[in-house]
Amino acid sequence: MKMFVALFAVVAAAAAGSPGYGPTPAVRAAAAAASPLPLVRILESESHSDDQGGYGFRFLSEDDIERQEQSADGTVTGSYSYRAPDGRLISVRYVANALGFRAESDALPTPVPTEYPTPQVPSTEAAPSVRTVQQYSAPAERPAVRQPAVEYEPVYGYRAVSQ
Repeated sequence: MKMFVALFAVVAAAAAGSPGYGPTPAVRAAAAAASPLPLVRILESESHSDDQGGYGFRFLSEDDIERQEQSADGTVTGSYSYRAPDGRLISVRYVANALGFRAESDALPTPVPTEYPTPQVPSTEAAPSVRTVQQYSAPAERPAVRQPAVEYEPVYGYRAVSQ
């Protein structure tokens, strides 16, 4: 029994002293201090599908997140909206089809206009016809240099293998 207690004490001491694979104490303290995210209820929910692969769904949650999407004939259209941290309602509408994915929203960034206008480039169709001549000249043929054939005599060295 004393041997069992001594062995248990050694194992417990070793386990307490090893760093282990869990989170560090700082991470554990931060996780304990952070409040868990509140559960959000779904207030409305609808969905449907058809035999041709089309579908549609919509939901609204109590934190003002709304999403809806429908698909028919290879085209997916939809939208989603949510409240930004500053209280603004952000809405995004999108279409995905053979032309790609396109989203529209006032919240999406827009390209910065260039400071200078794009210069006009004259058209080459109005220019007089220009004849282009392409020539190819093969490099001058060099005389072949013949080297004398070298006689090769294979040498095979065999050793007796003893067992």
